[in-house]
Amino acid sequence: MIQFDRFSLDNGLRVLVQQDKSTPMAVVNVLYDVGARDEDPAKTGFAHLFEHLMFGGSVNIPVYDEPLQLAGGENNAFTTNDLTNYYCQLPAENLETAFWLESDRMLSLAFSKKSLEVQRKVVCEEFKEHYINKPYGDVWHKMRELAYTTHPYRWMTIGKELSHIENATLDDVKAFFHKHYNPSNAILVVAGNVSTEEVKQLAEKWFGPIPAGEKYNRSLPAEPRQTAARSMTVKTDVPLDALYKCWHIYPRTDKRYYVADLITEVLSGGGSSRLYQSLVKDKKLFSNIECYHLGSTDAGLLTIEG
Repeated sequence: MIQFDRFSLDNGLRVLVQQDKSTPMAVVNVLYDVGARDEDPAKTGFAHLFEHLMFGGSVNIPVYDEPLQLAGGENNAFTTNDLTNYYCQLPAENLETAFWLESDRMLSLAFSKKSLEVQRKVVCEEFKEHYINKPYGDVWHKMRELAYTTHPYRWMTIGKELSHIENATLDDVKAFFHKHYNPSNAILVVAGNVSTEEVKQLAEKWFGPIPAGEKYNRSLPAEPRQTAARSMTVKTDVPLDALYKCWHIYPRTDKRYYVADLITEVLSGGGSSRLYQSLVKDKKLFSNIECYHLGSTDAGLLTIEG
């Protein structure tokens, strides 16, 4: 089991520290407890759009990547339906650079029409490339709307409609930031060749002065229990026919969730798995078949795709 220390700052920022003296590197991770499920149904795709906007610079640091690269580091981020995660790795001796960068954009992200327009275009092109123009790209848009009637998992992280991003205003973006991007809604994780005492000092120095902000209280509509099968047949121009079948599974906090996780490994964990051996190798009904779940915090989906 991985050993780690934890503490919290007065402004609500939760901090985890994992020491690993075998490496000269360190990783700094800032997780914000906001994902696509927290969006307004009429303004979806904002969590993912914000992932891009966070690299547009802060008030004091106009170019985020440059100081990090000069310190020998690299960074990236990802958004899910449940959370948004920003991470960077760099030599441990330059750890404070990461604290400086991450704290500054948490405190004072630079909002400008130019940055919004640039990132809006990037996200819109991503939407078109992966979900409109790509074969099978719209499958999960349709599947989520079929599987969920109430819970906000019914739309993708990229957004329900392209128009929601196209019509996003600077005021919309600012409101989203101030609602979700504050210490009381974040977790800082530092790992590598570091000490807990060093991390405490740096956390207090760089994140401690940031106002806590108003704590976001999540209240999402519960998905009603599905009582009958639902199906959809889509005819479109794709290379091969495809089948997607989903079952509702328990939330990640439920012990039964891990039963579903094990089932996916038994059914689809490599060339010796049951689905592959039976449907691909023996019966030759599929060219490829997979079984997986989405790893959702709330009640998610187990899927067979082939």
